[in-house]
Amino acid sequence: MEERKYIFVVFEKTTLGMGKFIRAVTGFPYNHAGISFSEDIGTIYSFSRKYKKAPFYGGFVAESPLRLKNGKRTGKIKICAVPLKKKDFSEAENYIAEMFEEREKYIYNMISAALFPFGIRVEIKNSFTCAEFVLSMLKNFTDIKFREKKDFYSIKELSEVLEPYKIYEGSGEKFLSGTAWGKDSFSEDKSFFFLLGKTIGNNAELLKRFIKKH
Repeated sequence: MEERKYIFVVFEKTTLGMGKFIRAVTGFPYNHAGISFSEDIGTIYSFSRKYKKAPFYGGFVAESPLRLKNGKRTGKIKICAVPLKKKDFSEAENYIAEMFEEREKYIYNMISAALFPFGIRVEIKNSFTCAEFVLSMLKNFTDIKFREKKDFYSIKELSEVLEPYKIYEGSGEKFLSGTAWGKDSFSEDKSFFFLLGKTIGNNAELLKRFIKKH
């Protein structure tokens, strides 16, 4: 029998204002999702903000679980272990490694994020929301059969599809011990003008790609 490997889909209830706003809109307890290759979720790959103080400057990131901690508060998480064939696991790892190597070309899809309450996905080259990214990984590398043939799945819908694969749900506190920021720039203290310039440039490029495609 062929050896099975797993990717771990992590759903998060984050503690910052943007997460609270998203949950208020959706009425769902989780507002963020990502992919990890280890059960200890030492690194979570996703599309999110790059710096804590720049909520509208986002792209492809290697998140540390330390993002779950905000002062005395720690976010809640749900982890689903999805089986893959060994060959597909290796291909998924290589795909993510290539994305991270070229991460500067990937942009968080703010346009899709703004339209998600209406169930609308706007496809833009090299641009994803966290839910779009997780969906693409599941469709490309796992054997999960989605009942509906559609391009848009909300975090709630993804969570429901993956419920049979759940291995943990609760506080993220148990995953923080001995954890470092690693390749995650989230906590770095950058100047207001640096973050403003990056935010403007990032979203100008996103708009340029949107106009070019549509």
